[in-house]
Amino acid sequence: MTFEYLHEQEVVAFRSSTRRPLAELLPTFTSQGFALHDDTVSLDRSDNVPPWQHPSIVEVECQLDGDEVFGFDEGEWDTLLMKYLFASVPFEFVDQFVDVVITTGRLLGIEPKFHGNPVSGESLKEKFERIREQLLSETGELAGSEQLAIIIQSTYPR
Repeated sequence: MTFEYLHEQEVVAFRSSTRRPLAELLPTFTSQGFALHDDTVSLDRSDNVPPWQHPSIVEVECQLDGDEVFGFDEGEWDTLLMKYLFASVPFEFVDQFVDVVITTGRLLGIEPKFHGNPVSGESLKEKFERIREQLLSETGELAGSEQLAIIIQSTYPR
């Protein structure tokens, strides 16, 4: 059984045509308010986060040749994934996610892609609005609701 209808996570990808230094990424993220956590970064929420919701608006994964890489001091990357934990964060944070995606693309000079297709800020927001409607239609729950967290938890282990 597949659980895509739960939209636990939606991912925007930035794929570089060449290998690039990891060191270039940290200033890109910190200038947008991201926090460094050991050897990863995330854009964390500043509100009071209920225990069933995720504390980050954006999770970042850096890859080289399909393998995740960590740290920002040395090494290279060729793919950057920005993850929005759609079902675990209230929809009100979508605008902030979209803004970060567009700014990151501009700063890195790479076009963001959603499901393999180039996206603008407006089109990404429209796609996320459709996902919100689909999530509500499929589960009867809003993104970030406690009941949706229970539904998702009940699908594990997968």
